[in-house]
Amino acid sequence: MCNPYVISRRSIPMPTLIATPLPSAGRDAENETREKLIVAAENLFALHGYQGVSVRAIAAAAGVNWSLLGYYFRGKEGLLFEVYRRHCNALNTERFQLLKAARAECQPPQLEKVIEAFVLPALSIAQTQAGGVSFSRLRAVLAAENSKLLDQLVTENFDSSSGEFIDTLCECLPEVPRDEVLWRFHFMLGTIYYTASGPHRIKAFSEGRCDPAHVSENVKHLIPFLAAGFRAPVGPVGQPPTRPPTATHGKKSRAPRGRVTR
Repeated sequence: MCNPYVISRRSIPMPTLIATPLPSAGRDAENETREKLIVAAENLFALHGYQGVSVRAIAAAAGVNWSLLGYYFRGKEGLLFEVYRRHCNALNTERFQLLKAARAECQPPQLEKVIEAFVLPALSIAQTQAGGVSFSRLRAVLAAENSKLLDQLVTENFDSSSGEFIDTLCECLPEVPRDEVLWRFHFMLGTIYYTASGPHRIKAFSEGRCDPAHVSENVKHLIPFLAAGFRAPVGPVGQPPTRPPTATHGKKSRAPRGRVTR
């Protein structure tokens, strides 16, 4: 016989749990804490590298409890990914806007315009984006550490955009095999990287006349150089370029004896 004073659990409907949104003040506080951690981490990573910075050091620089780093970013690695993603999103957005404008002018787009769309945002990031200087240094430090994390960061943030630019370069250069375009794109990346991270060398050589800090000067000289490289004829490896015919109509000219030619 059923006891009338015992209520079955199945007869009681379970309440529906509804997440209560944080008040705007609470969201603002969370965003402020996240921002403090991101800025502190970016500066410390740029100065000391990823391996040389501890969770507690980041939290101390941000002025927050170290446990919040794990709460918001699931650890130091997650925080690094957020730092990288933020800058790369802005960089890719600007590149795609410039590429879209180049496509609107003509089809296929002009090679120089495609190169400019890729190069200009990368060189101007330090001057136009908050934290751009520290981010440029961070990329250089990560590369020096030979970190596997850097490969993963680059893959997640740049593979898609790089693929689209490579496809567009192939459109501009139908006579150049795709693998050759990939090599030349690789060399372009190295040129951009060194131009952004090692500006002091040319400034010293030129006694200040050539200053890579001026983005417009960089672009004026760099884009024609890169365009010429992309347009270079493809030939067998190791074969010297064909010399133009001389004005002697096939006769070999000899310098007079005793005269030194230079």
